[in-house]
Amino acid sequence: MKTTTKLGTILCMAGMFAYAETWHGKLIDATCFEGFSTAASAGKKAPDLDKLDKDCAPTAATSTFAVLDGDKIYKLDAPGNSKVLAVIYGGAVKADHDRDVNVTVSGKLHDGTIAVESVKGK
Repeated sequence: MKTTTKLGTILCMAGMFAYAETWHGKLIDATCFEGFSTAASAGKKAPDLDKLDKDCAPTAATSTFAVLDGDKIYKLDAPGNSKVLAVIYGGAVKADHDRDVNVTVSGKLHDGTIAVESVKGK
């Protein structure tokens, strides 16, 4: 009976992780991006995604993050922001030579926001 319970628990955990999605991209300051998108919706020039990672690169003051994955931007949930801060301040993720902070984020997408399960540096 114990073996069956252990096997069931392992299979449930494996199934839970099987539904997670993964995004690879650059971290950006979500507050900065929201400012760009607000300006774009007000009829001003839309943000240039090629420059957005530079214009909205995270700084020491950044507390809310988003991931620029190709041509899509996904905001992180509050626990995800905390996980990013922990890995950045823990030294696991650092900016490269041109200030890009490349990450891999795993989690589930809900209405354009990722419910983050894990964050890793590239």
